Amino acid sequence: MNAFRVVAVELRRATDTRAPRWAIGVSVAVGLVVTCTQPGGPPTTFVEFMSVATIALPVLVGLLAVMAFTADWATRAALITFTLSPRRGPVLAARYAAVLIITVSLVVVLHLLGAVLYLALRPEAAGTIASVAVVGQLGSMTGLAVAATLTSIAVAGLVLRTSVALLVVVLGPFALTVGFGFLPTLADWLGPYSFASWLAEPTIDLWSPDRVGVGPAATSFCLWTALPCVLGWIRQLRAEPR
Repeated sequence: MNAFRVVAVELRRATDTRAPRWAIGVSVAVGLVVTCTQPGGPPTTFVEFMSVATIALPVLVGLLAVMAFTADWATRAALITFTLSPRRGPVLAARYAAVLIITVSLVVVLHLLGAVLYLALRPEAAGTIASVAVVGQLGSMTGLAVAATLTSIAVAGLVLRTSVALLVVVLGPFALTVGFGFLPTLADWLGPYSFASWLAEPTIDLWSPDRVGVGPAATSFCLWTALPCVLGWIRQLRAEPR
């Protein structure tokens, strides 16, 4: 089975149940509705409009990643999958690729839908849609979404149980952030959101008192994304399907 076919299979598996479809539809609709119903009407620039519309996107892609990576292990489907494909590496790699493709596609689709809606609501501000600021925002939001997806993939790969993984993904970063609030000097370096914060406002400074620098961002990425991803990959290669 070639790589493209395996990725296509994983894309279909990740979106062929009601939960992912409802999660995507409800999150996109709520984001756009909240943006349109702000006091004073829709923002005067498209960047501000999409800043509100995409506020829940990292959580959404995290939930989708968890469901895609734990669905097999929560049922007997993993036994069938890895019996038909004994080499787990290509299947897991295709699953990573499929979830990342869905993540990037969601960001792009949400911005396209937002542009259409914004044109209908604020035709006089159409010029703010095609701007350098919008391109920067699209890149920043894509980076944030990918970072959230990778972290959720890491958690899902380590836990392999949907309910537990969802709790960790939703509540874990919040609890850690609150905990590090009592250790402000370590918060940037060890906080789970540091890498995502750096992506939202990148800088080449190793450390900065005003925003997250490269040093804390790299430490956060290695601690909360790269290392868990590697450990989750190893666990999925060795875990026995039930």
